[in-house]
Amino acid sequence: MNLDQLRCFVVLAKTLNFRRAAEQLHMAQPSLTRLISRMEKELGVQLVNRTTRQVKLTKAGEVLVTEAQAVLTRTEQAIRTVRQTAIQESGRLGVAFTDKALYTVVPKVLSIFRDRFPHVELEILEACTENQVQALQVAKVDVGFLHPPLRAQFLALLPIYAEPMLLALPVDSPLSLQTTIAWSDLVNETLILHKREEGPVLYDYIIQQCEQNGFTPQIIHRTPEQTFLGLVTAKLGVSFATPSMRQMKNPGVVFVAIADNPPTLEYALAWRQEDTSPLVEAFRQVVEEVGILNDEFAHIDCSKERNLTSYQQVINAKATELPLC
Repeated sequence: MNLDQLRCFVVLAKTLNFRRAAEQLHMAQPSLTRLISRMEKELGVQLVNRTTRQVKLTKAGEVLVTEAQAVLTRTEQAIRTVRQTAIQESGRLGVAFTDKALYTVVPKVLSIFRDRFPHVELEILEACTENQVQALQVAKVDVGFLHPPLRAQFLALLPIYAEPMLLALPVDSPLSLQTTIAWSDLVNETLILHKREEGPVLYDYIIQQCEQNGFTPQIIHRTPEQTFLGLVTAKLGVSFATPSMRQMKNPGVVFVAIADNPPTLEYALAWRQEDTSPLVEAFRQVVEEVGILNDEFAHIDCSKERNLTSYQQVINAKATELPLC
């Protein structure tokens, strides 16, 4: 019996459903069924009672899941200890993030990593996705919190999550009194957007939604030293923000949900595929341990094809333009 078998059994014990367990394990249900049967044959005991309606652990199964969880926990602790030992007392790790990611997972991950590796020097860079890809390519940074989709074959991605964007409005805007905003409500508004080359997927999706609702939007482009919310506070227009940005508590800005087809922003950790540095692996582990990964996301390689969300499919034909800020 090996660790992979124990992990599979623990997932089955938690879900008590072969189909859901197989989905979480990214394997076919018949393969999981055969694996459990082999475990039962090897141990000489029945681990689960199967009926057409439910799966229930036997007494032996209950004992095994307790022991398996203990073994897996001890194994993970041993791996972490070994990897930490492999990391020298001092080192350097370049970490990049977008301005939007700063209000989500970045602070917690950096705090845990700093506590765990106090002698490692962290070099921090705030940059849009396009600039992060360039910085990763020339090894200016080692890891980056950015926004897929990408077409950068030298990078590996660890997807984190996705969140629908809200509309940020001046506090005295008539639209701020609404509970939701329709795209057609923006016909007389000026949109504050990033430059298209910084994120063509999101940019084109917003323009397309406006045009599908019968108007071409008026646009102000944000410069790097200007913040979206600062321009909204100055009443120069309205903009799009992630829910996590509400924690900034800007008294001059109100956030309202978009009723239909809101743009969605994905977050992922990226690093060079060829980089086998213990520091990069340790940082990736911290991201996982923070608990921000959704069950449906798998560790993927961004050189491979992946399913894109609806707004990203808008310009799927323009695959070479995919960096998104």
